[in-house]
Amino acid sequence: MKLKSWQSSVLIGAAIGLAVSMFNREERENFKSGSKKTYNQIKHIYSHPSDSIRQLRLKLDQVSKGTDKLLEQIDQVERLIDKVDQGQDKQ
Repeated sequence: MKLKSWQSSVLIGAAIGLAVSMFNREERENFKSGSKKTYNQIKHIYSHPSDSIRQLRLKLDQVSKGTDKLLEQIDQVERLIDKVDQGQDKQ
């Protein structure tokens, strides 16, 4: 029961915040342009799902390559640290 009242309070607070922010003309314009941009993106995804999937695969591939490069760099740092530790052990 408390969870539903908490959720209701959050939604009411968000609605009040939105209503108050709409008094500012610049915020209204930002909201309208952001809403139009989001609507157009959703419309494009819905109209061209294969293109959207292709773009998602490209982004995931970029992330994967970036992760591989990061892991290689971490391995290089680890090897360097091992060399330094071995040098200190000999002294």
